[in-house]
Amino acid sequence: MWKTSEIGHSQVEPATKQLLPPCQIKCPINEDIQRTNVLISLLPDTIEAARDGIIQIGEYLYERNPFFNICGYICGLCELECNYKNEGGAIRRRLLKRFLSDTYTPYLNEKPEVNIVKDRENVAVIGGGPSGLMAAFNLTRQGYRVTIFEASQRLGGALWLVPEYRLPRKVLQTTVENLVRIMGIDVRYNTKFGEGRTTVNRLISDGFKAVFIAKGTPNARQLTFGKDVVEGQDLSGVMYGLDFLYEVSHGNIPPDYFKNKKIIVIGAGNVAFDSARTARRLGGEVSIVCLEREDKEHRDGIPADEDEIRGAWEEGIKIYASRGVRKISGKNDEFEGITCPLCTQVYCDTGFNPEFDTNDEINLTGDVVIVTIGQAPDLELLKKENLLDHRGRLAVDPHTLQSQINPSVFIGGDVRRVGFMIEAMEEGIKAAESINKYLNDEDLKVASKDYEAFGLPERPYYKIATEVLWIPPEQRLHFQMFEKGLTLKEAITEAKRCATCGPCVSCKACISIGFEKSLYAVQVDKERCSGCGACVYACNYESARLVMKDGRLISDTDMFRCKSCGMCVAACASNARKMVDDQTAEKIKKAYAELK
Repeated sequence: MWKTSEIGHSQVEPATKQLLPPCQIKCPINEDIQRTNVLISLLPDTIEAARDGIIQIGEYLYERNPFFNICGYICGLCELECNYKNEGGAIRRRLLKRFLSDTYTPYLNEKPEVNIVKDRENVAVIGGGPSGLMAAFNLTRQGYRVTIFEASQRLGGALWLVPEYRLPRKVLQTTVENLVRIMGIDVRYNTKFGEGRTTVNRLISDGFKAVFIAKGTPNARQLTFGKDVVEGQDLSGVMYGLDFLYEVSHGNIPPDYFKNKKIIVIGAGNVAFDSARTARRLGGEVSIVCLEREDKEHRDGIPADEDEIRGAWEEGIKIYASRGVRKISGKNDEFEGITCPLCTQVYCDTGFNPEFDTNDEINLTGDVVIVTIGQAPDLELLKKENLLDHRGRLAVDPHTLQSQINPSVFIGGDVRRVGFMIEAMEEGIKAAESINKYLNDEDLKVASKDYEAFGLPERPYYKIATEVLWIPPEQRLHFQMFEKGLTLKEAITEAKRCATCGPCVSCKACISIGFEKSLYAVQVDKERCSGCGACVYACNYESARLVMKDGRLISDTDMFRCKSCGMCVAACASNARKMVDDQTAEKIKKAYAELK
């Protein structure tokens, strides 16, 4: 029997609104940021005494995100929505996870294998990048026999293209190798999708009941100007960003390779800046040319992370903003330079739609140009596997990731939508959920998420964020880490800034460590309450409020927002408010119900 999503887009169930910290809403996998930050703030003040606590926090994070230690180096998406970003500075969540990583990553080598009975169906995962690994991780935990088919000799996918000065190779290798060991996942290396017995039809005929395709985007996008492909991209000296970073990561480009050479990088994303900063470390004199403005706050602003832009500027990389590429010039089949008209617009109301003023052009000369304007999937292969619709696009449900042509196939990660590592991981989680429903003959309905952000606590002043320390520019033109991590003392201090942001009911860190036996509820005696509003003024969390009941104004409490701090109790002149543990509150509620 076919399920809903096999014949069209999936149905989406009505959303249930939930109040969460804005950082957790921003995180694609809704990591429990406040809870683990609070636990960090409670660590002992010596690293020896704190080690067991760090491992316990790491174990809690690992259950949901086995890449949390890698996130500590390259993912700070949650910080963009931190309540404190304009009041003292965003909580350094990325560096807090890197701090945990310093202790937890070496522990992965001694972490025992999980004891899971794998007695469910065989599932094939194509691609061992973040999306494929997350799908395999979650499916294995549910008892499925998962096999990853990886085209290269190592797992991790595009993570290996992140320069080592941002993500140490040892951290990445330790993480991915131990993940498959701990979970007992079968991996077949050097096995390309679409060849031999790794076509969709042959995998299914070999007994795989579902296939998740997460093979990334291997093809570089070519430069265009208007509707025309820019000529000259076949000249010697023209490179593409991910190909360049791949060669560097495999050790195929020696140090000082670009010494005394001029390098031009075209693009404005993180790959462009990674390529430019890598070329700078290889001895090149580097420039970046991009359509976007240098003003990040503008709609047409440079999309790369602020840290990448700052790093490039400090390392002597020149940025030619608001410039396109109309022409690539060469001589004797060797690249010589580019012609760059002024870009007057990047986006319009309908999306990406650059416009240019060819009366305002500059010419830049160089020895090498690196094009980094995006990647594309292998459409020929996907067409061969009958995964494209009549328009040549992926025929996949965006909610369930199920193919709309072959119901046993699911497609996700960069091959469907290029994004951040954490977004690819989200797709892996989503694919695992859908595959589990499909194999259990369940409807693939997806519950929509409707979150409301918990606001900033009201205070007279806010503590300043811990300073992020970088090695001086003149000392960091190498591939070692240029950013210093947090000490235990700094991590505890920084984590304490997070302790009162977000609702207690989504954290419960104090209960998990036995500090409190339960959360405390604020009980209001409606007969005593005069409706004066003193509690409303005393509450920093918009929990205490006045409501109209039976024709009079009385006090009420939104317990989801309440922090159980007791300020409203202390402010009440009528003694109408008191704190009780939540178990007592439930008994009172039950007693009132019985009286009625």
